[in-house]
Amino acid sequence: MRERRPTLLLIVLVSGWAGGRHQANIMTLRKRMDDREIVFMYPGQGVQYFQMGKSLFEHDRVFRDSLMSLDRMVTVEIGTSLIDYVFDAGRDVSSPFDMTLYSNQAVFCFEYAMTQALISHGVYPDHLLGASLGELVCASVSGALSPRDCIALLADSARVMARHCAPGGMLAVLATPDLFERDARLREAGEIASIPSAQHFVMAGTRAGIDMAEAHLSVLGETTMRLPVEYGFHSSAIDPARAPLRLCFQSVASSRPVLPAWSCRTGRPVERYDAEHFDTVLRDVIDFKRTIEYMERRSACVYLDISPSGTLSTGCRTLLEEASRSETFAVCTPFSRHPTLDPVHWMRPTPVSVMRMRTA
Repeated sequence: MRERRPTLLLIVLVSGWAGGRHQANIMTLRKRMDDREIVFMYPGQGVQYFQMGKSLFEHDRVFRDSLMSLDRMVTVEIGTSLIDYVFDAGRDVSSPFDMTLYSNQAVFCFEYAMTQALISHGVYPDHLLGASLGELVCASVSGALSPRDCIALLADSARVMARHCAPGGMLAVLATPDLFERDARLREAGEIASIPSAQHFVMAGTRAGIDMAEAHLSVLGETTMRLPVEYGFHSSAIDPARAPLRLCFQSVASSRPVLPAWSCRTGRPVERYDAEHFDTVLRDVIDFKRTIEYMERRSACVYLDISPSGTLSTGCRTLLEEASRSETFAVCTPFSRHPTLDPVHWMRPTPVSVMRMRTA
């Protein structure tokens, strides 16, 4: 067995901490992390919202510097500052944020910048896990692709989809996935795009189809939520764009990840990032549930949701068995107000994790 390096190293001077109480916090965090593998989880479309990460941008220097560096690359590609767009004072959390040209760049850049901030605070991943667009973040964090290549690829693919795809949609359904299999009206309206948990699935399709599914589920009394996307990703609704999108993907050199990166399409580690991989990631079902179940059979992990939403952490929590030593944390959510990604701000034990700690 390889010697395990420290996975959480907090430097008092860097963090600005002092005193015995803070030293005790450091030791507590080390104790909780050092015998389990850390997994950085990256979700995709639908996690973005206006004003996300504003407190981090104002107070976390590494997050701000990283985002500003990425923003310069985005501005070259699309002619607009992503930072100005996301932090537009005229928009708030409830404003629609579904334009693919901006939303995909926002997901990639914010998740990448959050990764750099976490590393600066001493939190290092043993594994990466990507869902949908989050796989592109994995490709970059793992060393397979440069952030500049990813940003250029996102700009090109957004333009391709605007030319070839009709407007579509995605609908989160808070019900077991077997509802889709049992209901012919749902199968007529769209396709399953994602299975985030045992009690939750996401549909995708044309705009008319998703409208029909939403109305039908409302009659059934099921809870649903529209995702802020322009197209029906992971469904046949995007098939008209697949051939030109593959040409975009082929413009990026095929390469292997340096750090282990898991795909929620296959539920296994990625061997190589290439055009075929990205084509199937965009089109096929995203099975987060199966991926977590497989990882749980390997070892106990600490799963960190590296996004502004915390949605993968929420799904992960429902998948962990009561006897599991694994835990999951969202480092940022729409309700977060912490100034940095120092773990002391987000690594709060939940009632479930407290119980697991007591029984471990």
